[in-house]
Amino acid sequence: MEKINQEELVKILRPRLGFLDGVSLSGGEPTLHRDLVDLLKELRFHGSEIKIKTNASRPKVIRILLDKHLVDYFSVFIPAPISKYKKIINYNIDINVVEETIQMIRKSGLDHEFRVKPVPGLIEEAEVTEIANYLIGAPRFVLERFDPDKSMDELYRDVEPFSDAELEEMRLKVAPYFNETSIQ
Repeated sequence: MEKINQEELVKILRPRLGFLDGVSLSGGEPTLHRDLVDLLKELRFHGSEIKIKTNASRPKVIRILLDKHLVDYFSVFIPAPISKYKKIINYNIDINVVEETIQMIRKSGLDHEFRVKPVPGLIEEAEVTEIANYLIGAPRFVLERFDPDKSMDELYRDVEPFSDAELEEMRLKVAPYFNETSIQ
């Protein structure tokens, strides 16, 4: 994908901002971008509401965004239960950093959701339940459908995803823990 600088992006967005409810930044991981704060300030200047989709790996950036009131909504992807996080994501991350970010967002007073992607053989109902237990009381919990065609890991490209009925069963199991649950 061709890179576009912030000025060009704002130039493209500016005429549309009056027609859009807001702007959603996703990724990769948007908090990795060095000019994120400047971009969000510019979008705020034009009256945009802002949603950030994050993996909770950058608490210092999240703290800056919160302190500067640059985000209206966080959508946080939780790839695995805390107890299995490093093993499942296969990346050496300080799990305390992830937990810090999750708690920061939960205490922020901003609207937010946590997203989990059940994957047969990897994130089963037991893992979904463990994640839900960790996040009890969050406003929203979203089960994302796994699409094997979009898997970055070739081992999962032939995996049959959970059926709608199986996802609904998982949703119903965790629904009492949250104000709202959904499948996307």
